Amino acid sequence: MAKYGSSVVVVSLTASPGGAAKIITPYVDTISGIAVEAITQQTNPFGSATESHTPVGVTKVPDIVLSGKYDDVADVGSWTVLKPLAADFAPASVGRVLVITAVTGNTFTITVHLVKMEVLLKNEGITEYAATLRQASAGVWSA
Repeated sequence: MAKYGSSVVVVSLTASPGGAAKIITPYVDTISGIAVEAITQQTNPFGSATESHTPVGVTKVPDIVLSGKYDDVADVGSWTVLKPLAADFAPASVGRVLVITAVTGNTFTITVHLVKMEVLLKNEGITEYAATLRQASAGVWSA
């Protein structure tokens, strides 16, 4: 079984809804997890001793949280790319495209909305950030 480390991960995100993609890998230390979850409905009948679920044909991607060191480097720094813009909150927002190459060419692509950007201040420590991205369209794995 092959094993992979963080050195093969590449993260890119459009810097604004409908904007240009920026590689932000150097500014990301942690990705909360990438999952595609099937929505199910509880379908156990009266008298059953166990719970049963049936897929309803819909999937969702839980919120994805990117976090790392705060950096305001022009064009590609974490704050520059992830700061909230008015277009992020507009009802007609087209969202941002997140692309994560996780392991040797296996790529996850999804359109997301930036719903929260936190700046985490630390006494005697490096300032960090945490950005919450929420699904706007289906997430897709490709090889």
